[in-house]
Amino acid sequence: MPMYECPYCYTPVEPGTPVCPKCNRELERWQTGFYTRQRPLPTRSRTAVWAAALAALLLVLAGLARACHWI
Repeated sequence: MPMYECPYCYTPVEPGTPVCPKCNRELERWQTGFYTRQRPLPTRSRTAVWAAALAALLLVLAGLARACHWI
């Protein structure tokens, strides 16, 4: 049987459970399911995103410096 997550404390709960067993908050049916929590990117992917953002920033700064005749 699939387990869902509490949207407040992310504890696994069974479908149809009206109250979270850990935080004791009421759960509506629409609150438990696939989109309750988006898991963060893995560290490897997060590093690649930061590296790409840094490279893009350096390219923009280099283009600005060249356009302003600083180089």
